[in-house]
Amino acid sequence: MRPEFYREHPAKVELIQTHISYVFLAGEFVYKLKKAVHFSFLDCTTLELRRHFCAEEIRLNRRLAPDVYLGIYPIVKLGDGYALGDHAADSHQVVDYVLKLRRLPTERTLDHLLASGGADRAMIRRLAAVIVDFYGATSSAQGAKYGAACEVWRLVVGELLDLEHLIGATLQATDLATIENYCRGFIASHWKLLNARVATGRVREGHGDLRAEHICIEDGKISIFDCVEFSERLRTCDLASEVAFLAMDLDRLGAPDLADELVGAVAESTPDDGLPLLMPFYKCYRAIIRGMVETLRSRQAAVKASERQEASALATSYFSLARGYATASTPALVVVAGLSGSGKSTLARTLQHRFGFAIVSSDRTRKKLASVPVERHAADAYKAGIYTDANTESTYAGMHADATHLLGEGTGVILDGTYQDPAHRKAALGVASRLKVKILFIECRAEDAEIRRRLIEREKVGNNPSDATVAVYLRQRQDFVTMAEITPSSHLLVDTGRPIGEIMSEVGTALERLSV
Repeated sequence: MRPEFYREHPAKVELIQTHISYVFLAGEFVYKLKKAVHFSFLDCTTLELRRHFCAEEIRLNRRLAPDVYLGIYPIVKLGDGYALGDHAADSHQVVDYVLKLRRLPTERTLDHLLASGGADRAMIRRLAAVIVDFYGATSSAQGAKYGAACEVWRLVVGELLDLEHLIGATLQATDLATIENYCRGFIASHWKLLNARVATGRVREGHGDLRAEHICIEDGKISIFDCVEFSERLRTCDLASEVAFLAMDLDRLGAPDLADELVGAVAESTPDDGLPLLMPFYKCYRAIIRGMVETLRSRQAAVKASERQEASALATSYFSLARGYATASTPALVVVAGLSGSGKSTLARTLQHRFGFAIVSSDRTRKKLASVPVERHAADAYKAGIYTDANTESTYAGMHADATHLLGEGTGVILDGTYQDPAHRKAALGVASRLKVKILFIECRAEDAEIRRRLIEREKVGNNPSDATVAVYLRQRQDFVTMAEITPSSHLLVDTGRPIGEIMSEVGTALERLSV
């Protein structure tokens, strides 16, 4: 803590403690000293181990922050005191090692940018691109060792067992029961998906601790630092788990719309249809990990009393967040209905990124049944070609069959279609009734001029599964039968011209109020 200990002789030295490190802020630089601690996930009790993990921290973090990690320096015994040695220790006795880092501007870390209003969707999309590029270049050699369904089970259940020791402190028994039931049920019902992720190279040696405070954006440059250096197991994970960690942190920091943007951007860039389905589970898992970490920090006597109290409160909030993911992700059937161009498909994707439900689309189902490539435009007139009444009946029957299968496997479903015919809405109600799941109809509307603009723009771009034109929209408007038969509690009318965050909040509230 003495400024004269450092060659730079900073005006002052500030200390920040984590559960595993002392971090000294010394002028333009940061010095990091590893604590001699032993946890179930980490052993730093010997000098050799601390030196090894210092070297690993530099090697791994230079992948995403090459100009931040400057080197390792020994702390040596010098007379009756200690001194900061050179890179290679001389004849003096080495008592420990510190990492030297370039000090990044605190106001440019993502958590501070969020607090000051300096983070936006464009920034999040640039960050998503960095994450996707990084993951694409990392090794998947240990994917099966750490990412197979049985390993995910062992890892998560092991953490859940450790949480039992926290009951009554930062975690309530009822919350743990809810979280545990959800996690065990999710892994069991998604066993094949988790194994498929390994087979397709989605599990790689990544960062392992992707949080907003570990991301700095200065002059357009993105540096991601402080990865998990002490455990290959913890940093080798599914891309979905990595993205979920940051998305969970964005949720915690009051930016769920940016969390949705992150998930959507990564899923589109990869492309990765399975990633959104795993979001709630991995968000829940990452929240319980952070809850445990903050609980450990709250119990260390060397940490200031005020910081211990702050850590305890933060741990409680993380566990509350985990419980929220567990309850919000209970499988349900959400019918996103409305005229072409009303914004239903855009809303369906955002719902998927938030709740992890699978999307069953009428446009994709129709073309699949007709053996038409999804990207090919079918220039058929209204109720002609693949859009005849008979084909429409087959399309909705196929959608409801897919929904039944997915719900039976424990996955929530979003049905994306016009649902202008009461018979099709009745069929969806039947699926929910037979499987005893909640059902919510979200009817999307927008101003006529806005719908026309969207349809014209979509036709110009030409990469949308929908073949709807303005002419089709006008016919649908004539034929659409109002949803008078749907009970008000199960019917949410939304104007998609409003901010998506407001709409998502309303949807979440509506789902919470529903009963089976």
